[in-house]
Amino acid sequence: MRFRRSDVRTEATLNPRRMSGIDSMFLRLDRGSAYQHTLKIAIVDPSTDPDGWSFDRYRALVEHQLRVVPTMRQRYVDTPLGLHHPQWVDDPEFDLDVHLRRVVCPPPGDMAQFCTLVEQVYCHPLDRDRPLWQVWVVEGLQGGRVGLLALIHHSYSDGAGMRAILEAMTTAEPFFVPPQRDEDRPVPAPPQPSTLQRVVFGIRDLPPVFRQLGPGIQALRERIRLEREFAEGGAGDRPSGADRRKPQPFGGRLARGRRFACGTVPLEDMRQVGKALGGTINDVFLACVAGSVRAYLTSKGEACTEPLVAAMPLTTKPAAEREFPGGNFSSSDDVWLHAEIADPVLRFDATRASAQATKEHFNAVSDADPFGLVDLIPGPVFSGLIRLDERSGGGRMMPVSNVIVSNVRGPDETRYVGRCRLQNWFSTGQVWHGATLNFTGWSYAGEFNFCVLASSRQVPNAWPLVEQFEGALNELVEHAKSRPAAGKVAGAHADSKPMAQ
Repeated sequence: MRFRRSDVRTEATLNPRRMSGIDSMFLRLDRGSAYQHTLKIAIVDPSTDPDGWSFDRYRALVEHQLRVVPTMRQRYVDTPLGLHHPQWVDDPEFDLDVHLRRVVCPPPGDMAQFCTLVEQVYCHPLDRDRPLWQVWVVEGLQGGRVGLLALIHHSYSDGAGMRAILEAMTTAEPFFVPPQRDEDRPVPAPPQPSTLQRVVFGIRDLPPVFRQLGPGIQALRERIRLEREFAEGGAGDRPSGADRRKPQPFGGRLARGRRFACGTVPLEDMRQVGKALGGTINDVFLACVAGSVRAYLTSKGEACTEPLVAAMPLTTKPAAEREFPGGNFSSSDDVWLHAEIADPVLRFDATRASAQATKEHFNAVSDADPFGLVDLIPGPVFSGLIRLDERSGGGRMMPVSNVIVSNVRGPDETRYVGRCRLQNWFSTGQVWHGATLNFTGWSYAGEFNFCVLASSRQVPNAWPLVEQFEGALNELVEHAKSRPAAGKVAGAHADSKPMAQ
């Protein structure tokens, strides 16, 4: 069943819930310069609201919508001695005004100025004593628009779940916020569990983890067997473990700073290229990323003689099948970025073949997903592995390297924030040590929006990558116009499971 507004508990409190191993992984990865919050950006058009823009009305709307998604009123508490993963509990001191920030974009209020503001805001860790999110309301954008810049920690949810949460906080029609009644005011949250209670709860919740030990070891053995069979089958058009360990242009340690830029292209252009060249929206996206990276490296005088490794976050459980929209049901697989191929059509053909090989590999080994083993690793041990990975420059312990590519299908219809039309919607995940460049696509209402997020050491300026992505797509569009359709695109993102970021 699909996650709907009516499916969500609307009372002010939720029962404490244990993080999964993957949820906890994102929390432990968040250290130093490896920020683990994601970006969700809405550009709203207040001209559809008869009363115009009002920060106070927006605040009232958020207060109302938090009844729909009460998980955003929860903070985490550790389990003493690392006995178990942390728990989400209602924050008894929740204060909405702490999470809503109001700023004005410097003139002229264009996307370049806005993205510079995003870079500055992103590089501040979230306060771990409160729910792990903030929304920066950015006024003063060109055309009277307003930017809603949300920083949401990845430990809450993967991309598929976050899309469901964000859709629950918007509406398909203009929505007038009703005056708050006394009975609508949040019920005070209970006190946080004491240290002793957290110890008791951690011990109480351990037996299911122990029961996973046998199946987990068996899954690891099965994974090794499946990987061997897959390699022997000759489907080798995807990176191997050895390929991931080779030096990559976007490997290395993260800097403190980030670079961010975003762009929008017509979704119909992506569809037409896929139809003409016989691929999917995801093939087009990956081919354009490869073209962008090729042009970027070439402009710096770096030769592109071999394909580059990219990591694709994947969702193992669609949001429609989840009991609760939050949580991380994530895995990852590698795909080639064929930046070594100059011809755009040949690059697309190679990309399509590589994406198909990655899809086949993921489907073949998905029943033995190594991410499931994260639940079995004690927290202190996992923290130690993360520190070792950080010292090595990344890419050793973590299943990502070089470039992260994620492509999420967003809402097809226009959404509203109150009575303001949601004009554009951008989303991106994070970058890791060893994977310092992230391309994320997020379709919305007939447009394909994409973001580039990078470590400032490896990418001093992200805008060339946006321009080169657009250039790579324009090349494919011109080729698509000169030939009949080779196939049909079944959907905007038909060839892969929903991405996780």
